[in-house]
Amino acid sequence: MNKEFQEILAKIGLTAQESRVYLALLTLQEAKTGILCKETKIASSNIYNILDALIKKGLVNYKVQNNIKIFMPSDPEALNELFKEKQLRLEEERKQIQELVNKLKIKKIEEEPQSNYKYYESISGIKSMWHEIISFLPNLDKSKIIKVYAGEKEAYEKLLGFYKEYQKARKKLKIRQKLILPHGETKIRKFREFSDVEIRYGNLKNKAEWGVIGDVFFIQYITTKIPRGFLIKDPIFAETMEQVFNQVWEKATPK
Repeated sequence: MNKEFQEILAKIGLTAQESRVYLALLTLQEAKTGILCKETKIASSNIYNILDALIKKGLVNYKVQNNIKIFMPSDPEALNELFKEKQLRLEEERKQIQELVNKLKIKKIEEEPQSNYKYYESISGIKSMWHEIISFLPNLDKSKIIKVYAGEKEAYEKLLGFYKEYQKARKKLKIRQKLILPHGETKIRKFREFSDVEIRYGNLKNKAEWGVIGDVFFIQYITTKIPRGFLIKDPIFAETMEQVFNQVWEKATPK
């Protein structure tokens, strides 16, 4: 049980040794350093530093009896205060990160390259790729239609919730989209975020999915142990794959 408690205490910033000393004090209620060393199997040369750290965190206090310090645990409610402090620190860090993101977004690129290729790995990486795709949307020519060729159901269902955020951004900017889905997949139509998407159906057996967004071509798969994606900003690739999409679209079944 102590191991489980220590894992939880670690989440609010206690080291393994600090957790052991605090939990021991909760059991003993009060103790001299010698007893604490025996109970926790921590060397006497380290015990005072650990107790000082716990005192600073508000988890331990002491009294002096016959010129000897006797240590006592604070009420476990003090752990809530540590958690609140952690929340405040995380919120401050979140603000700092957002400020950095905003500054980096407005940082000017001296010369836009003709081609730009990026590789993404893991579910988090695929989500990062889609965040970048979302960032393209405000500058997309509104006459352009986003064209996405989906795969089998398991190829996209893990990210369906995340895709709703992308669709909200697209709809807000009034950008049109065409989507080819596998036969029989009607769940997507139930989501209001996809209500304006023009959908057709095909006999799709592919694990990978791809699409064209202006001058950007993307391809991804998430069905393996390591999901992977590529984002290619290249007008020639995008134009070529758009032609491929248009040919498949003509043969696909309308709703």
